[in-house]
Amino acid sequence: MAQTKNYIAELNEHAQKNHLKLRFEDLGSDGLDHNKIFSQKVIIDGKDYPKGVGKTKKDAKLKAAENALRCLLDGQDLTENAAEASAPVKTDINYICWLNEYGQRNRLTVKPVESTRPGPHNIIPWCSFMVGDEEYPAVSGKTAREAKEEAAKLVYDMICGNKATDVSYDTIQAILTRMWETARLRDRLYWHKKNNETFLCLIYLFYFCLNNSVTVCRFTSEFEPLERLGKGAFGSVHKVRHKKLNKEYAVKIVCYKEKALREVSALSDLFHRNIVRYYTFWEEDTRYEGDLSFDSYKAKFLYIQMELCAENTLKDWIDEKNDQGLQDSKRREESLRIAQEIVCGVEYIHSKNHIHRDLKPANIMFGMEGEVKIGDFGLVTSDDDDDAWIERTVCKGTPSYMAPEQKSERQYDRKVDMFALGLIFFELLWKLSTRSERAMVSLINTSAEASFILFLFVFKQKQIINSLLCEKPEDRPDAGALKAALEEWTQIYNGQKSFHQENQTV
Repeated sequence: MAQTKNYIAELNEHAQKNHLKLRFEDLGSDGLDHNKIFSQKVIIDGKDYPKGVGKTKKDAKLKAAENALRCLLDGQDLTENAAEASAPVKTDINYICWLNEYGQRNRLTVKPVESTRPGPHNIIPWCSFMVGDEEYPAVSGKTAREAKEEAAKLVYDMICGNKATDVSYDTIQAILTRMWETARLRDRLYWHKKNNETFLCLIYLFYFCLNNSVTVCRFTSEFEPLERLGKGAFGSVHKVRHKKLNKEYAVKIVCYKEKALREVSALSDLFHRNIVRYYTFWEEDTRYEGDLSFDSYKAKFLYIQMELCAENTLKDWIDEKNDQGLQDSKRREESLRIAQEIVCGVEYIHSKNHIHRDLKPANIMFGMEGEVKIGDFGLVTSDDDDDAWIERTVCKGTPSYMAPEQKSERQYDRKVDMFALGLIFFELLWKLSTRSERAMVSLINTSAEASFILFLFVFKQKQIINSLLCEKPEDRPDAGALKAALEEWTQIYNGQKSFHQENQTV
């Protein structure tokens, strides 16, 4: 079907060019609630133009603009349309007459195509209309006249609003019900003979609905799903390829909730080398069919397009180093680099007045060039400097990485992220392979008198990690101070390394 012209825009442009005073007047509506007819008219320099009618206010306005524009461009005398402009709107429409008049006005041939098909007990009349070169769907009725009227009404519903989506769902449902009942109750032999015809009718109708009434899934239309990277209570993450750009991304699909919108809002604020990059998000009424991680009753879903990171997380990196069983200088050097990049990302997050609240090795990833990427902002919350100590949800995050106040208090600030960093740095630098060693880390998380344990495991790093694991949040350094301390620590380490290499050469 040809795309409808924007007569309203054309009329406004014509009025501006010719310095005409233009306004639209709403004439109200007539008819029952389920079948209202709306009317509007155009008034230009005090003169009334033929009104427009439609099943919605927008359609009536569009038709009124079309009528006025035709009068202006054709130079018609408005007096010959006066009767039409003042006539009341008829609610009892003769759809066959309307269709014939529509064809005459638009110089289109209107031709009914009548047929009969066997039913469960008798022959059922069917009818469709050819309007110009376009054939409309066939409709059945109890009599030939009723089938013809229903077919004309279907064409009216499709044309009246100047767009295919104006077909009512009641009409579609009626057509489907009749077609199904007819096919379902047929003699089995005849069904085999005529199955293709009925099936093609159904396919045509569903294709029409799909293209004109149902929103196309953006996820599958724009992206080619490659694999599912992960799933959980939050939803799922998929590796995808953009069909037009031929680039790979990660798309996170979550149930539509306030928390999910909060994550999107935070990500849209953040653009930093050490934070997973956010691109866009959109809403859909359905989930991706290849994803079985959602309950079927969920009504809305949020799709978040993000940067695709390397498959392994920092947790995988730590596990790999621990499996190698070496506490060598290379691990310490790489750990320092990773620690510095994590702090850079956290400092930026805090500068934007956000608290991550779930920092842990599993939520820290690597970019395709090996750079650190902080991800998973599902628990992010604001941290306004003017109101830092606001009440928050208790025990939100991963328990083994929570600060003491995060577990039990409703008032805490960005320093909870600093406590988590202390534990992450500890795991970066030291192998924790046995159950007793992991229990010591848990002890650090619950006891304020565990400094001597740290002293046994860390030497020069003891002071920094101890400061991050202070029980009182005010005793922990902020991200800026930690960043400076790590830079100093790195300089000392590199100096010692150079000195050691020079001594070996000598």
